[in-house]
Amino acid sequence: MTKHPHTPQTDHPQAPSPNVRLNPPPPTLIRLLNPLVRRVLSSRHLGSRIDQMMLLEFTGRRSGRRIRVPVALHLIDGVPMAFTHRPWRLNFTGGAPVTVTHRGQVRQGRGVLLPATPEQVGSALRTALDSGTSPFVLGLKIARSHEPTTQDLATVGHSLIRFDLETV
Repeated sequence: MTKHPHTPQTDHPQAPSPNVRLNPPPPTLIRLLNPLVRRVLSSRHLGSRIDQMMLLEFTGRRSGRRIRVPVALHLIDGVPMAFTHRPWRLNFTGGAPVTVTHRGQVRQGRGVLLPATPEQVGSALRTALDSGTSPFVLGLKIARSHEPTTQDLATVGHSLIRFDLETV
């Protein structure tokens, strides 16, 4: 089995913040809901009404099979990005072709797993929160009345994927 290089944010994890932690949906819920979400996002009529989600379609780097993953869309400094800690992110190491369906429109492009430091990921998460994204959408649990700092957010272990898409 080939060992894949880790992105910098997983090589030297920081001590977790007691006020911010990962809180993804349970795997069983994801397995039940993702088929429905994929169908809705693929629909021109229904998908066009959903602004914060996109459907990624790409080829698995080892399996060679087509993978379809619904994810939250975040515009960070005007660039479409996704945050995740899930293993499928490694398919974008070094860049990979991707088809993105957003608001019922299909666009081709390239996804790149960014070699971002934890501080860079924390800063991007802070930007997403500042633009109105809820912690729930980011898969985070934040303590009541706590305003997370970039340093708090840098400890959650998310990776950042940038999408360079063809213009319409």
